[in-house]
Amino acid sequence: MSTITSLISSGGGGSEINDQKFINSTANLITTESGEVWLKGGVTETDLTTYPDATATLAYSGFTFSVGAQDGEPQGVTSDGTYLWVIGSNSGAVYKYSMAGVYQNVSFSVGSQTGGNIDDVMWDGSHFWVVSNSNDAVYKYNASGVYQNVSFSVASQMGVPRGIAWDGTYFYIVDQTNDRAYKYNAGGTYQNVSFVVADSPQGIAYDGSHLWVISVTTQKLHQYTTAGVATGLEISTASLGSNPSGLGNDGTTLYTTDRIIDNVFKFQDQIGIGSQGGTEYGNQNYTRIK
Repeated sequence: MSTITSLISSGGGGSEINDQKFINSTANLITTESGEVWLKGGVTETDLTTYPDATATLAYSGFTFSVGAQDGEPQGVTSDGTYLWVIGSNSGAVYKYSMAGVYQNVSFSVGSQTGGNIDDVMWDGSHFWVVSNSNDAVYKYNASGVYQNVSFSVASQMGVPRGIAWDGTYFYIVDQTNDRAYKYNAGGTYQNVSFVVADSPQGIAYDGSHLWVISVTTQKLHQYTTAGVATGLEISTASLGSNPSGLGNDGTTLYTTDRIIDNVFKFQDQIGIGSQGGTEYGNQNYTRIK
């Protein structure tokens, strides 16, 4: 970490966290003698614990990996906290990967229950739940992938169920036909609650406070409260592929899949401005993060 004794600023005066200034430096992360820390424009920081007061925004992290060697049409993705699991519609199986995207040579089949057209897999902390649009139903599996002879139907509410999320008390399932999310209790009983989401939703995930829905039409992640109110926060996935098909999370990070290019993509909260933010007389724009 570099130390600088003065800041070259277009505005002058003191500064607050999240302020931006032009600094005569090339370092990615610098600190002043007074202890202020500044991050170069175009560079992002994911260590939110060290910089808790800086504003973080959800963005593509740059991390991706292919699952095409296991299945050519990934539909859904989830995390058990230690591993990532991706469900493939071609094979009717769920595949296990390290958090670095390395296949663990472990999978389990769900085709016998789901009837072939599988759309999502979700881990609730102890079990997997798999969505089928062949049977318009949801099926429960243990951590080893053994079917638990537990399922519930969503056919009365929707035509093409695509994704499932769990907030610790309720399931939320999105339907591509009606462009809505439907709420069910832990036993799979519909709660007579639904809300409109983005066109042609393909997946849904809960991040600990909000629901996220991925749309193949808008090619964006859309954020909602658990009451179904759109917050207005939207994150584009258009640059990553034309056919987003799944959405999952590990509590702090969101993962998406694309069924055409057979990849998984990682989104996480990041600090800093996404581009260089301009220069002034050769000085680079920086954001104060501490």
